[in-house]
Amino acid sequence: MELQPLTLAIADDHTLFRKGVIEILKGFEEITVTSDAGNGVELLEKIENNLPDIIMLDLEMPDMDGIAVARYVLSKYAKVKILVVSMYGEEELVRKLLDEGVHGYLLKSADPEELRDVLQLLRCGKKHYPVFSPNFFAARN
Repeated sequence: MELQPLTLAIADDHTLFRKGVIEILKGFEEITVTSDAGNGVELLEKIENNLPDIIMLDLEMPDMDGIAVARYVLSKYAKVKILVVSMYGEEELVRKLLDEGVHGYLLKSADPEELRDVLQLLRCGKKHYPVFSPNFFAARN
């Protein structure tokens, strides 16, 4: 896969995790982190005049959680892709995010190269969800 340049904004209330991801992403020349925030409200303020290609969101944050941010962004900025990154991997949660219109889901335990690959998939208009059971997508219908 040819790597496409992309811009990324990150919202996660765990500062150490957020800053660590930013440091990792600095090693990937095609990725530019345009803003980072500790909650959804702060993120929305930061991206208003500088929309990224992709927003990486934690699910649980103070003031405005990841699902609320995703709903807002998806309704107002249709071209922006949403990647939820969380430590929770329950099939029901992932199915709910898919139903909300989120473009991708990744566990926080993922390898940096997997994050890079998922960001590239989203940048190219594809989606990424872990498949837990053979009927994961069929169960949505």
